[in-house]
Amino acid sequence: MSGALGLYVHVPFCRTRCRYCDFYRVGENRARMDRFLAALARELDGCREWHGRRVETVFFGGGTPSLLEPDEIGDVLARIGRRFALAHGAEITVEGNPSDLTRARLEGLRAAGVGRLSIGAQSFVDRELLLLGRRHDAARVAEVVGEARTAGFESLSLDLMIGIPGQTDGSFAASLARALELAPDHLSLYLLEVHQGSEMDALRRERPGLFAGEEAQRRRYLAMRARLTAAGYRHYEISNFARPGAECRHNLRYWRCQDWLGLGPAAHSFVDGRRFRHLPDLEAWLADPLAVEELVADPAAERVFLGLRLEEGIDPARLEEAGVPPDEARRRLARLSGFIELRDGRLRLTPDGLLLSNPVLAELLR
Repeated sequence: MSGALGLYVHVPFCRTRCRYCDFYRVGENRARMDRFLAALARELDGCREWHGRRVETVFFGGGTPSLLEPDEIGDVLARIGRRFALAHGAEITVEGNPSDLTRARLEGLRAAGVGRLSIGAQSFVDRELLLLGRRHDAARVAEVVGEARTAGFESLSLDLMIGIPGQTDGSFAASLARALELAPDHLSLYLLEVHQGSEMDALRRERPGLFAGEEAQRRRYLAMRARLTAAGYRHYEISNFARPGAECRHNLRYWRCQDWLGLGPAAHSFVDGRRFRHLPDLEAWLADPLAVEELVADPAAERVFLGLRLEEGIDPARLEEAGVPPDEARRRLARLSGFIELRDGRLRLTPDGLLLSNPVLAELLR
């Protein structure tokens, strides 16, 4: 038996399709959801090589995990507890759509053992939510936060998005201000990604003026960063802010290259230096929930690429471990001055580096 694990459970069902989403998902269907839960039980029972390992985090993502009934989430957690050593105080997160999270469902999730709720707000401007294809309005997000606090959730996270079609500096500032009024423990703020062939891609081709340019996105990102840090949130990862102690422990496992096991269709895993995934195909996974595809992994490069996403940065020695000789590392870092800095003995991205992380890290590790 080796070290601790995080468990990720991919629940692929969605009631409607958001126009920006590129995650694997299928339409909501009760019969298929029942088959999914049965196959998930088979997967948990069948992954015997990891049974008994300590589990420190469980994250239900999707898709829309809040479409599952609370007692179904509870049954999955109970099975995890029988097959693994679920740690006392383990962080257990469920992503939720505000339109699904009724008061009764929130109370049921809390009773099932869920302590952390990640709420997909995206915006507090109704016309922006409509353009994104979301099913809730801004008022419902505020209601859910209040009801979740009453239900006893220990940690609440809100997702917001930068660069929504038609968003202005003012409308984004208003969304951020409203989010802060709700006093979440954690905030995830993402730049809108427009994936080729998506509905959002079609809208951008038809009405490019609705979409923010790079300078507008930079302005909003830096203003958001200043506003949140002034409000006491720590900018601990490129897109994530938390009150001290409320960082997402599960996601930190990804960025620190610690072990996690992914369950469900399309879920990825990284365990004992091995990276693998389930195919993004619900029917194939239902037929054999233990079948995986091995993936090529370069752990040394990943420790650099993922570690630099974090505010804590990396030890400069990680570059040599990733195959960048010291002299070449100095040359690359000089070229990337203004985007990467050496501070307190650690390499860290600057604010401009955070904004351009992908090309900056590609240049560093080329």
